[in-house]
Amino acid sequence: MNRRTNRHAEPRIDRSAAAERYMQSLREDHASLSRVLREIDAQQSLLQSAPGAARPVLAEALRYLLVYQHSIHHPREDRLFARVRAREPRLYRNMHSLVREHRIGQEVAERLAGELSRASLTRLRGKTGRDLARRLHGYVQHTRDHMRREEAVFYTGSERVLRASDWKALLAGPTQRDPAADPQRFAARYPRLAERLARPQRDVVGPRDAPASADLTVRLEQAVERCGALLHQVIDFAQRVACASIRSTSRRP
Repeated sequence: MNRRTNRHAEPRIDRSAAAERYMQSLREDHASLSRVLREIDAQQSLLQSAPGAARPVLAEALRYLLVYQHSIHHPREDRLFARVRAREPRLYRNMHSLVREHRIGQEVAERLAGELSRASLTRLRGKTGRDLARRLHGYVQHTRDHMRREEAVFYTGSERVLRASDWKALLAGPTQRDPAADPQRFAARYPRLAERLARPQRDVVGPRDAPASADLTVRLEQAVERCGALLHQVIDFAQRVACASIRSTSRRP
């Protein structure tokens, strides 16, 4: 009886572990990206009043997003999309807009980075700075909404329909670590951004007289990120315990 049960259980556990490993990397990306987006939103609010200080941080933040989010994280998600499309075309149709948003988001970030670098400090203090700040804020809001929909629809659907062979193939593909995972490497590439992200969260959200609603939004985002990280750790621990229990049971006479 135990041997029959184990033959059915082991592939499911293997599939679950492989899926969790791949999805964990994507969710960790989202947590890092969320911190950078928060910094972009804080700096765009200072772009007109202190362009000399805000622009270098914004330039590094946008460069980080273009190098990592759009060039590494999104292609990793696109490979996942392709697997879902092969297994469940109907589900893929619901996700198609998310795929299209990857390309659009990259184009928007490239335009913002280019316009930010070309504008003079005088123009940033005027209408150009006001327009860029508004568009940067919109980019942050849209990207956050995009990530929330990915978590709710895309990630959940992928975990439901993909098989063990899909996850193993995805894990066998090329992987590049988030530069933010290595503090020294990150600080060397993005020194101003790294210095800002190393500060206490209360120093990142902006001046003390910021509206209460904005402060509440930031606090909620921070809570979601912390809860998400804890949840993933709990799931990973539970899976290791389950695997160990099954292996122990299978060795019993």
